[in-house]
Amino acid sequence: MTSERIQQLRRDEAMMMAEWSASFVQPCCFNTDGIVDYERWAALPDGKHIVVLLKETNALRGSLVEFLSHGGSETYYRTWNNVARWANMINLKKCFGSARASAKAVRQAARQDADRLKRQIQLYEPDIILTGGWGLVSNILHDEILADDAEWVKPNGQTALWYYTSDSVCSEKGTLVVSMPHPNRAAKCWTLELEKILRETGRL
Repeated sequence: MTSERIQQLRRDEAMMMAEWSASFVQPCCFNTDGIVDYERWAALPDGKHIVVLLKETNALRGSLVEFLSHGGSETYYRTWNNVARWANMINLKKCFGSARASAKAVRQAARQDADRLKRQIQLYEPDIILTGGWGLVSNILHDEILADDAEWVKPNGQTALWYYTSDSVCSEKGTLVVSMPHPNRAAKCWTLELEKILRETGRL
């Protein structure tokens, strides 16, 4: 990825976040998300750009990018320290919530911002999207944000995870979408299951 492309991505992302925040009745409620480390993102080889899609930031207020760039959290280490190891983060619900995300509120926010969420995902041209939170997040992404027709590959003898390939994200390539558990449950067994899918789809 060229330096010009990275700078353009920075500008586009900043403009999108500013526009999105301005649309909120209470802009102070808006949590910025996106690429955590541009240098690492730019250095990733082709086929390895990953977007992680989560419900919301729970009680965190402010920039999720800034929070993760400083290493995550000592208190909620299972969630955020796992996320901090990944490169790019998007939340369906941009406004902070409580310790436990309300499925109704997440779905309502995602429906309201479906067009913006799709634009943000497409901005990064990801090779892989990991949806944290099992069915809720992955179903919202498939059915309402991307409006995909592709069918999920169900858990079988090869893998315990659901996945499919979307043609709605990038015009020049298919994007692998994998339904994962919440990051605080990202145990080694799920990492191994993800590895199986990456091998099976020729992405490892």
